[in-house]
Amino acid sequence: MSTATFEDVRTRGEARLAKNMKIKSMIIDRLGLDVEPAVVSDNQPLFGRGLEMDSLDTLEIVVMVNNEYDVLISDEDFEAFGSINALVDFIEDREAAA
Repeated sequence: MSTATFEDVRTRGEARLAKNMKIKSMIIDRLGLDVEPAVVSDNQPLFGRGLEMDSLDTLEIVVMVNNEYDVLISDEDFEAFGSINALVDFIEDREAAA
């Protein structure tokens, strides 16, 4: 069993933060939202009081994720839209399974 070094953990953490920021920036740009990515929490809900996305916005995000990461989000994968972290977790899980 190999153990991760501090540098390994740090590198993975930095990559995750960068991916979260990229996803936030892409969503904000794609939906034309008037908010800076840095002020959007990674755990902020995408619907309701969060980014206030609606069903049309969801379709935009599905297309964006498919084009950018070659990951398909189906109707049953609603949990992927819980937050930025949930969406990135979903993408990374599907990438790892591929």
